[in-house]
Amino acid sequence: MKFSTTSQVRDLAKYDSLADSMLSDKEIKSSYRTAREIARASGITTHDVLHLTSKFLSLHMDNRVVLYNGAYTLLTIQFNLAAGTLAPFVEHRPELRPLMDQILNFDISAQYLLTEVGHGLDAPHLETIATLRPNGEFDLHTPNINACKYMPPTGPLAGLPRVGIVFARLMVGGEDRSIRPFVVPLCDDRQMCKGVSSRLLPRRGGVQFVDHAVTSFDHVRLPSAALLGSLAKPADLRKNFLKCTWRVSVGSLLVSVFSVPCLAVNAYVTARYSLWRTVTGANGARVPIMSFRTQQLPIMHAIAQCYVLRPYAEEAVRLYADTSIDQNVRSGIAAAAKASMTEHAWSSMAALTERVGAHGLFEHNYILQTELTLRGIRIAEGDVTALSIRLASELLLSRYEMPKSRHPCCLLARHEAGVIAECRALLDRFDGRHRDTNFSRAFLPRCVPLVQAIGHRMAYEAALDAKVSQPLLDLYEAKAITLDPGWYIELGRLPRYMQLEMEGKAVDAAMQHLEEYLGGLHAEPYAAAPILTQRSWEEFLVDLPKFHGDAELCLVSPTAHHPAMAVGKARL
Repeated sequence: MKFSTTSQVRDLAKYDSLADSMLSDKEIKSSYRTAREIARASGITTHDVLHLTSKFLSLHMDNRVVLYNGAYTLLTIQFNLAAGTLAPFVEHRPELRPLMDQILNFDISAQYLLTEVGHGLDAPHLETIATLRPNGEFDLHTPNINACKYMPPTGPLAGLPRVGIVFARLMVGGEDRSIRPFVVPLCDDRQMCKGVSSRLLPRRGGVQFVDHAVTSFDHVRLPSAALLGSLAKPADLRKNFLKCTWRVSVGSLLVSVFSVPCLAVNAYVTARYSLWRTVTGANGARVPIMSFRTQQLPIMHAIAQCYVLRPYAEEAVRLYADTSIDQNVRSGIAAAAKASMTEHAWSSMAALTERVGAHGLFEHNYILQTELTLRGIRIAEGDVTALSIRLASELLLSRYEMPKSRHPCCLLARHEAGVIAECRALLDRFDGRHRDTNFSRAFLPRCVPLVQAIGHRMAYEAALDAKVSQPLLDLYEAKAITLDPGWYIELGRLPRYMQLEMEGKAVDAAMQHLEEYLGGLHAEPYAAAPILTQRSWEEFLVDLPKFHGDAELCLVSPTAHHPAMAVGKARL
């Protein structure tokens, strides 16, 4: 087929993409079935959701997340965002209890519709409108294409009824009373509810299919009970928005916790592969690739990060659940955890993908899938850069402080203090003019490193107090140093050669306990990659689709007029 114009090529690609999405109905239903099974087996209650109990945290640190990333995407939306928003109202509004029970039992699919096509990071300016009618009902309407809700799965493809927690601008008598959440029926198990439209997005690259969609409302009538909250105009619009969307901050923390199982399972697979995979050494003998430092470094760093981030996740969730701590500080704890945890896991996954060579390109080994899942996690429930800019700015202006270091003399605590001091010195050079354009240009690129430095220190301290093995602590510290080697050279009195020596000694010490550390990951039951062992790899090869036949294809005719043949014939 030939294409005469660029538009024809684009049209074909567009329809091929949409067709591929529509053909994945079976995969979509599989993700929902798995999510429902995990939800029911977890026994999560309203209390768990509201108070972030250890049971609730364990669900997010389950190693199954690597095998069922689509199901866990649905679970965190269902339990954290939808059920989490509804939970505070259930105690005082008993009519909501049946709905809450259905959500927790996954009898229905619950979605969280906040972000709009034209309003991502500036969600406080969303345009979806909920107008109070004279009879006490609400009219929910999408006024333009930019106000369509973006990403949440809302279509009738899962075989389940759906309900959404929809955020809209409350209008009363022509007055804007800011953002409110509404409970909105979206579809039954076969078709959309009247006035609700859902457009299926093409699948996300490399991850299990979740039916993400673009959703709009055409003057949907809602009963007065659909409103979660008060009709009154809030005195502080910003505080009202943060109060209404508080589960996004919780979500920032909880999706970050996925980093732990992602590191555990994939570090385990890459290590096991590296132990059986051999190459010919200089003396002609076969040696495992794990004997090479280039293989040891990314694997051992990933293992160390997993061991360190586990107690960090537990401490961060415990601190966030402590309502005696200022809400701004709790949000900062979530932001620092997300910035540091996901950076560790994402960069480690990229390194592990490379260390298994061509195997890393295929989804059946899950490593590439996990890397792409983590890319999405860094965006979901608050983009890392946006969260970091907000936290760094407020710390710089001394609006509040993060939890103080328990081990201020350790290298990572000194680094954190040094980076904050640098930023404050920068502000002093601009005489405190934090809105100055030139200051912003110099400061904004420093925000993510600053917030990550806070997270690195908090992670190290949590692991230190949890008595994580010293070689793993040393490895974690060495890796964190490589993220800002210049500071340690200039101000930490740690020359480059010493940084490399620290890392080398830590790897040598950790390698002596490799089998112990691999066992402690508890990853073997979920390590489904064919490259895990030589036997599983060979069995995988044998089971691949095989083509054979009796065709004979002659590419060069025996009577072809080759110049040499022509000369020979002439001589005869």
